[in-house]
Amino acid sequence: MSTRYEDAPETDSLLRKVRFEHFPELVNAKILVLFDLRKRGSNGAVTLARIMKANDLIRHLSDKITVDGYDYIITIDKVFWTNACDEDRARVIRHELRHTYFDIKSNADPYKLIQHDITDFYSEVEMNRDDPRWRERCASLVVDIYDQMKDEGRKVQRSRKTPIELAAER
Repeated sequence: MSTRYEDAPETDSLLRKVRFEHFPELVNAKILVLFDLRKRGSNGAVTLARIMKANDLIRHLSDKITVDGYDYIITIDKVFWTNACDEDRARVIRHELRHTYFDIKSNADPYKLIQHDITDFYSEVEMNRDDPRWRERCASLVVDIYDQMKDEGRKVQRSRKTPIELAAER
């Protein structure tokens, strides 16, 4: 059993909502969301979430769960998710999905990943004009919680349900 990741079925409805409102091209994309139970960082900043394109091995291993396997996997910091409001949760999901690209000309695998560009930067600013520093605010909260947990010698709490119970709920 993994000590790093756990299923995140509580993200399903928000993922569907964000996808419906902002990413209709991803309606058929198979996306798995997992909670990351460890603090992850990049360039000195805490990582709230990240999206990965499923490689051939992951697609093969997951094709027993969903036809042809997953297209994308999103990992979300569980400390963030547990302590964030729905609006911030939606912002993180939306931000990660903004890395996706649907290549209509590709028959074999139309789902791609892209980096942000300057146009995307302006879109992000516009979408978050009510709270332009939301990411910094959320990251600061997460770092503070991890620091407190470290001082108390605690780890992120795993779900008490087994993976089979979680899958049955979906």
